[in-house]
Amino acid sequence: MTQAALNIAPDVLDSSAIAALTGVSERAVRKRAARESWPHTETCVRGGCRKDFPVDTLPEDIRRLYYKEQLQPTHSPAPHAQPASLPTTPPQSATEPLGQRQINKALAKADLLRIYMGRMRQAQYGQKARARRDFMTAYNSGIAYPTLFEKLGAVSWKTIEGWKRDVASAKGETLQLADRRGAWCRGQSLISEQQGQILLKIALHPNRRKIAEVVRRAKAVMGEMGIENGYSEATYRRWLRDWKSHNHHIWVFTRRGAKAWNDECAYYIERDYALINVGDIAVADGHALNFEILNPWTGKPKRMTLIVWQDMKSSYPLGWEIMPTENTQAIASALRRAILRLGKIPAVAYLDNGRAFKSRFFKNSDLSQSGISGAFERLGMKTIFAWPYHGQSKTVERFFGTFAELERFCPTYSGTSIAKKPPRMMRGERLHRRVYEKIMGGEALTMAQAHMAIAAWFDEYVQRPQAGHLDGRAPAELFEAEKGPGVDPDELRLLMMSVEIRRIHRNGISLLGRNYYHPALYGRRHPVTVRYDLQDKTAVHVFTRDGEYLCTAPATEKAHPAATTLGTDADRERLAWHIEHKKLQEKSASSVACEFLEKEVLPEHRRQLAAIGIEAGQAKLLPVKKKSLPAPLTPADEQQIMAEAEANLAESTEATATDQRTRLEAMSEIDRYEAILEMEAQGHLITKQWRAFLRYYETTPEFESARDYWEERRVVFATMYQTNTMEEAAT
Repeated sequence: MTQAALNIAPDVLDSSAIAALTGVSERAVRKRAARESWPHTETCVRGGCRKDFPVDTLPEDIRRLYYKEQLQPTHSPAPHAQPASLPTTPPQSATEPLGQRQINKALAKADLLRIYMGRMRQAQYGQKARARRDFMTAYNSGIAYPTLFEKLGAVSWKTIEGWKRDVASAKGETLQLADRRGAWCRGQSLISEQQGQILLKIALHPNRRKIAEVVRRAKAVMGEMGIENGYSEATYRRWLRDWKSHNHHIWVFTRRGAKAWNDECAYYIERDYALINVGDIAVADGHALNFEILNPWTGKPKRMTLIVWQDMKSSYPLGWEIMPTENTQAIASALRRAILRLGKIPAVAYLDNGRAFKSRFFKNSDLSQSGISGAFERLGMKTIFAWPYHGQSKTVERFFGTFAELERFCPTYSGTSIAKKPPRMMRGERLHRRVYEKIMGGEALTMAQAHMAIAAWFDEYVQRPQAGHLDGRAPAELFEAEKGPGVDPDELRLLMMSVEIRRIHRNGISLLGRNYYHPALYGRRHPVTVRYDLQDKTAVHVFTRDGEYLCTAPATEKAHPAATTLGTDADRERLAWHIEHKKLQEKSASSVACEFLEKEVLPEHRRQLAAIGIEAGQAKLLPVKKKSLPAPLTPADEQQIMAEAEANLAESTEATATDQRTRLEAMSEIDRYEAILEMEAQGHLITKQWRAFLRYYETTPEFESARDYWEERRVVFATMYQTNTMEEAAT
């Protein structure tokens, strides 16, 4: 192909032209075109059909050869066409490897330059300026050459003329048009090590300073230290961005803390769900609901806590409970429902690290006495606690994110975060607040309505196909295929009962701030094992330490202080029952004493009389001798008697204190407190040790929960022993 043939560049090349460019035969060109599927058009000519290949679709090596020959000037440029200052060889940066993006853009520039030069050659003499103007208007409109315009954007004819000079200086090498800005210092930094240290000290601050503030402060510090700081803000920003990209973990940890580092930088462990079955692991967690529910205990709207147990394998929500706060009662209720729904007891309970999950209900404080290590062990479940502040380890956390869909449909929705609060909760939104108050009328969802809404949403959720380890299956599909056969609700309730060790006292057993009494407990003073259901506190089940069942003791009801005058009929009936029960106990005690007297005391007494020759009922009365008045005491006798009395009193007091300490130390705290109160009411001497114990016990939560009971006991003791003292004095 001659230079003259390329003066007006065609849009297409045939196989002969490509063969001339590459220096191979036409057959080789046709075989390569067929192998690489070059786009082409066919034109019928004499002797057959000719294939024309658009230049823009040809391979890169052919296009480069074509542009090099096409853009080669046909004559030496005029002296003014290329200034003497222009380099005749490519700059050093041109030898560096180019990226594909740079190459593609350079080829697009070469395409536009080729078209521009073709139009300029076609323009008639004296019309080149107009032709140039028309061409640039057509190009910059984006209509004439949309593909090139999308790659290059708007340009001016002066820019294209500059490209022409660059190609000419590079002897037709079109890659001279590649954008090499910054290549001369690529991989190097203008910021010195000292400047970088100053930037980092200010940037790596937990207050998370903005980059503009960091740069301003760093430049001020550099100025004070006499360090050159004449670079632009963009230069410092680029340096910090580059440092952050290579030290992302340090940047996140120092500026945003350990949790952000764990969420964004730390390596995470992937679970293989194929190794577990439905029911193997139940995951539990609490979630503060993002809508308000009417609190039945206070009558006020409140954001309550939702406790959910979820099967890890199928992501099926097994059981739930709504409570004002996350506590053991809600967790136990939700667990019971989860086991009933699952149809078997899970092998592992995967729990949150919260305090409610580690309470006494699940971890008894005195395992040596009860022999039971918690509700989970009674059920045969192993426990795993999640890492603190590590939400990724609990799969139910992701479920709560999806649960926000239901929360947004609730009329009392309060937002999943501060930034997503509804307008009515924001400052100054009076209109939205009035509309909300008019619609709701001061009402809120009840607990029953919230339970129904949650149950309906759960039913819809478990039918959704899900990605991840479910692989497009719905939770219900996997759950129904592998759930258990079912469990006995009564047996489950017994297994889940909480266990405490308590000592029987005169009013039965004190537990949960109240007394539980049954006639079978009368006369007993020993520790027993008490089982009770947190869902039903009306009665407790009492067993001996050997596991023998004693009774089911109901909670005792307190009597009205003035039932006969101020109380209702129910109060008077309750008081009458208490009095009757007390008299029955007294009668039972007296009858037992009489029976013992008849069977044991009197027969033994008769045997003793017979041994000395006296028949029953015939005891002789011995004459009573008249006592003479003693002689008056001398002062020396009085002093001796007083000294002996003081010695005997000191010895008796020490023996009494020793006996008192031994007896009280053997008691539990609650029985010890009651015994000391009774001794105090009787007027006995209370040592400093036990007075200190009284002050300590009155600060415990157990005393606070039964404060009314202890006030009542004080009054009872004071009244009882004051009456006894008065009767003795009268006698």
